[in-house]
Amino acid sequence: MEGTQTIKDLIELHYNNLSKKQQKVANFVLNNPTFVGTHSAAEVGKKAETSETTVIRFCYTLGLKGYAQLQKEITLFVFNQNTASTLGNYFSAKKKLFNDQQLIEKAMEKDIAKINRIAEQIDKESFNKAAHQLHEAKNIYIIGSGASQFPAQWLHFTLNILRPNVSIIHTDTPQLIRTMQEIDESSVVIVISLHRYFKEPIQIAEDLHKRGITILAITDSKLAPIQKHCSHAFTLEQTEKSTIDLMPSLISFLNLVVTGMMTFDPEYYDKQRVNYDDFNNSFISDKWS
Repeated sequence: MEGTQTIKDLIELHYNNLSKKQQKVANFVLNNPTFVGTHSAAEVGKKAETSETTVIRFCYTLGLKGYAQLQKEITLFVFNQNTASTLGNYFSAKKKLFNDQQLIEKAMEKDIAKINRIAEQIDKESFNKAAHQLHEAKNIYIIGSGASQFPAQWLHFTLNILRPNVSIIHTDTPQLIRTMQEIDESSVVIVISLHRYFKEPIQIAEDLHKRGITILAITDSKLAPIQKHCSHAFTLEQTEKSTIDLMPSLISFLNLVVTGMMTFDPEYYDKQRVNYDDFNNSFISDKWS
């Protein structure tokens, strides 16, 4: 493997050319790196519901010399993941601009380039279907843990201005079980799952997806665990390893999701916006009069 390419990068590069069984191995390897680093190819094959032979062929397809090299690369990947922080990656990406006379232009151009790259990758048919399901939904639920909490709160605030019955699912509250019971097939659940992929939102999505609930997943990797438990997956990939750096692009995409929803009944949403403004202005006037 060359330069700064990680085993994750290598697997993503070859993923579409892998057989179905090898893709199962790829998903298992990235979701269970510690297990792979400490167990045999036969044990990995069994856990991935394939075989030792498939695991070995998977290694060769990636261009590795064998399973021993896979274990070495996985161990290195886990070590780097545990020692590199999101803030550290963010700082490193920005450091080269500190003394640049065109700091403003170049910093914002980088964000614009990321947004444009993501826009080109969006499946229009899937997006339009998801936006229509949001418009038709009786209830919308939003989940985001860790770094995903901020964009989840932004989306919750914005949708609440435009329509009723929008809620955030808090995974650590006593109300969770009651909320899970209330969600039905007339609901849409939006799961924002960014690296390091908190397990609770993924477990919730898995349970709801099995019940036939529409799950709209927003993540940062084609191999993210949430990909297996959703109706629509929108992957906002970037070259930097910083979740913080993804935020401008993520908020832009969420803004697009809201816009897409509104296209199905512009008059209704404009009326909702006017009602919100009228109430908000009246409330502030009464409060300070």
